[in-house]
Amino acid sequence: MPSLVLPADLARLHSLEVVAKLVVEGLRAGVHRSRFTGHSVDFADHRGYVPGDDLRHLDWKILARSDRVVLKRYEAETDLACTLAVDGSASMGYQGERATVTKYRYACHLAACIGWLVIEERDRAGLVLFDAQARQEIPPGGRGTFQRLCRSLEDHTPAGGTDAVKGLEHLLAPANARGLVVLISDVMEEPAVIEAAVERLTRRGHDLALVWVLDPDEVDLGVKSVSRFEGLEDDGLLTAEPKALRTAYQAQVEAHRQALVTLCRKRRLAFTACTTDEALHLPLNRLLVALHAERR
Repeated sequence: MPSLVLPADLARLHSLEVVAKLVVEGLRAGVHRSRFTGHSVDFADHRGYVPGDDLRHLDWKILARSDRVVLKRYEAETDLACTLAVDGSASMGYQGERATVTKYRYACHLAACIGWLVIEERDRAGLVLFDAQARQEIPPGGRGTFQRLCRSLEDHTPAGGTDAVKGLEHLLAPANARGLVVLISDVMEEPAVIEAAVERLTRRGHDLALVWVLDPDEVDLGVKSVSRFEGLEDDGLLTAEPKALRTAYQAQVEAHRQALVTLCRKRRLAFTACTTDEALHLPLNRLLVALHAERR
């Protein structure tokens, strides 16, 4: 079924629009469905109940009168602005032997799927593509914007260093409506730097979600022989025997993961980690569950 589209299949699909439609169709065919919703006290209308929805928004009066199970929708829920902040720095261009796509391409697949989900809910999706600064900025919009978003992602080649603070600073401008910002990155920065970016965005009134994308090699240092490691963001060269470094390396990765988890819990951010050998519906579903949990 479509929800089981594999990374090897996605590697052969060059159109992000096609990828998004295939994966989202399969995701919706499953038992879990969660909406990207806004916050407001102003009632707008009703919508049908979907398994997994928060029962606190159930309209009990309509249920009692007509046996119809519907939920109240609020003004912000009908017009959510979701900005996809995609890391396009050089480190995102890495692809190990166990992966069929680079981290950047995988991030593009995720961004396209999230954007399509948002727009299918009649909300708006936009893009910030950044490295050490913003490279592409597309304000949130509907279906026409989705096509521009996909083209911008497809046309970009990962390059440069990473600076999430500078790359996302335009979202702090008063002209930018508050909404949900989904940051998709390998997060090759100190947690303190990420926290600084998060603090500025949340102070502006944005909700945030963090999707941490790694290649399998970066998780377990699964390189088999003596290798020369080259930093993709001007970090120099290192020749090493991976087995001798593996235990210490994995401890560092786990420490970084724990720091990100702690940051997200502290700031009440949705967080999901994924690797580029995973089928896309898996991290997407984890993200939707995390977003739903943080809004309770």
